[in-house]
Amino acid sequence: MSDQSLWPNKKYAWFLTTLLLITYTVSFIDRAMINLLIDPIRDDLALSDIQMGQILGPGFMISYILFSLPVGRMVDKFNRIAVLIGGILLWSIATAAHGFSSDYYSLFVSRAGVGAGEAAVTPASWSIIADLFRPEERAFPMSFYLMGPYIGQGLALLFGGLIIQLYTVPIEFFGFTLEPWQMIFILIAIPGFLLSFGLGFLSDPKRKGIINKEKQKDESFVDVIAYIKGKFSAYFTLMIAASFIVVLLYTFQAWVPTYIARVHGWELSRVGYLFGIVTLISGSLGVLSGPVLERFLKKIGFKSPTHSVFLISASAVAIIPALTFLFVTEQFVLPGMFVISFFITLPMACFASGLQKMTPQNYRGSVSGLYVFIMNIVGLSLGPTVVPFFTSVIFQSDMSINLALSYTFLIFGPLSFAIFFLGRKSLITELESNN
Repeated sequence: MSDQSLWPNKKYAWFLTTLLLITYTVSFIDRAMINLLIDPIRDDLALSDIQMGQILGPGFMISYILFSLPVGRMVDKFNRIAVLIGGILLWSIATAAHGFSSDYYSLFVSRAGVGAGEAAVTPASWSIIADLFRPEERAFPMSFYLMGPYIGQGLALLFGGLIIQLYTVPIEFFGFTLEPWQMIFILIAIPGFLLSFGLGFLSDPKRKGIINKEKQKDESFVDVIAYIKGKFSAYFTLMIAASFIVVLLYTFQAWVPTYIARVHGWELSRVGYLFGIVTLISGSLGVLSGPVLERFLKKIGFKSPTHSVFLISASAVAIIPALTFLFVTEQFVLPGMFVISFFITLPMACFASGLQKMTPQNYRGSVSGLYVFIMNIVGLSLGPTVVPFFTSVIFQSDMSINLALSYTFLIFGPLSFAIFFLGRKSLITELESNN
């Protein structure tokens, strides 16, 4: 497979990767917008921090993880573009439904619909990118694609901040009286419908590295599990340690806008503009820097550069954020958030490219689905919910959110580092494979 003629044209490969980046960005705009709107939704619907945590976490997570494994298997069996389009349509409809939610239960169901649709994005996109670029070329396209969440989070904050500033009273919309936060969800659903239409004109890239296509059709998820069991230590180390980094990522995305507003007294529109820009730049820079750091470490003689990136990030998020949330002043809050966001996102592209490298092509969709399942059953069940547990149960004060954030990082950062360190031997062995 080293012959470049067997791979898609580079221009087309990058064109399709860019469309996948846009897809991922749109999905995160729809997913992340609610993070800016926690207090307006809470006040309008008379909800508590605990209820908002349930909507942000389990409300999204339950459907996301339930659909991740079957969708991952569909990616291995069927047209990946079609699977992706189906997911986009589902989450776009559910996003619009947020705008018509009037209580805890309707918002919870709408959030679950977004989770179900977005479960298709990662398995389909990772599998497609792996068939667009040779193994030694995948890290940078993967990091390019993985800018999506941080661009999406940034744009969600920027757009949300603009709408909050423009609309301060209820809005009449086709006979409905909607609060500004409800109108935001209806507007951000529109790009998903347009994107699904455009993707309908593209074809699924030819799959690479399948030795026996007839055997592939007969394989089941049991075969995937059997393969993983044979390399259990490596997969366990990567997926569990990475999931604790993802806990911190979701914690950061879900509660930092509210932390800035509560502790430092910023208006939500200001949080949207300024923190949105910080998130967009630092998150994108972090995820792009992972493969660059990996190549640099390899160049200077590190025997396990990918694993070293994992350890560097885990050690940084175990120390820096806890101190920042406790001691940063308003003057330095944005630089502090920039540094935290950079180190959380630093290993994300290496997680993705490493997982693809460890896994044969005919299992990549399923393994990616399993990765999504684990990342989100851990990340989304804990990330948005640990902070309100601290504020509501332990400290019993909304203003203790800085302590809650600090404690969360002090718990999960060291856990991630310990697992990466203890499982280093088996993980490094599999990362050096070349599927």
